[in-house]
Amino acid sequence: MKPLAKRFAKVGDLDIHYEFADYTDPWQPGEPETFLLYPGYCRNTEFWRAWSPLLGRHYRVLSLDARGYGDTTKPAPGSPLSPEMLAGDAIGLLDALGIERAHWVGESTGGALGLVAALEHPDRISSITLLNTAAKMGDETISTYALGEADQAAAIEKYGVAEWCRRTLQYRMDLSKAPPGLAEWVPAQMARTPDYMAIAAFRLFSTVDLTPRLPEIKAPTLLIVGSKCTERRLRHMAEMRDLLPTAKLVKLEGYDYGIHFLAPDAVVAEIRTFLEEQR
Repeated sequence: MKPLAKRFAKVGDLDIHYEFADYTDPWQPGEPETFLLYPGYCRNTEFWRAWSPLLGRHYRVLSLDARGYGDTTKPAPGSPLSPEMLAGDAIGLLDALGIERAHWVGESTGGALGLVAALEHPDRISSITLLNTAAKMGDETISTYALGEADQAAAIEKYGVAEWCRRTLQYRMDLSKAPPGLAEWVPAQMARTPDYMAIAAFRLFSTVDLTPRLPEIKAPTLLIVGSKCTERRLRHMAEMRDLLPTAKLVKLEGYDYGIHFLAPDAVVAEIRTFLEEQR
């Protein structure tokens, strides 16, 4: 079968690849609300595949490949990269599609960028959902992903993104919950990000600390963490909840990382409940 044509939007110097689903009732008054699904480190729209059927009857569902990820434009090596730039790309996509506000759902680093978007563009973010997200990357994360090399950059240069991902997969996905084939699919998808971009993104996020600015965020924020995550991650997300003005923390029992594609039904159910509580 011939593959479906991909959608792109021109945003500044980028051609951003995005997916958009809207199966809401067209006769209902007013514009339906929109979810913006932002990928985690080196991931892309494919990781949100299950979300459109779960949300699309009541919300518009927008996902994108971030700058340098998936099918979106790859900047030249050494190009500037900042959290504000990445969050701004997503806001630019909303502008290109004529969408005024969105509920931001981000996994891992994609959640951190939702916090940045809420700080830089508070009138555009209706709510934030953080899935296994840290406001500051822990030192043990940085050392773990180095795989015994001088740093994570050296590990990627040695193995390439795909093999580096295979060797670190247990730290980003609950392998006990993974169906057959997923453990090979994930490295292949992440390898669509060039080595130099993976290195630049990791270096960027390893220096970000949004903790001091969490009390400034006005958008209602839902934090979801797998109950089997590390004690440090569980503790850190509880600390984030306490610093955010309007926040709720949910522990998804029996899961570790990768909850947005391993348990999408359970995660979406928690988001729906949270939004109902805010009305």
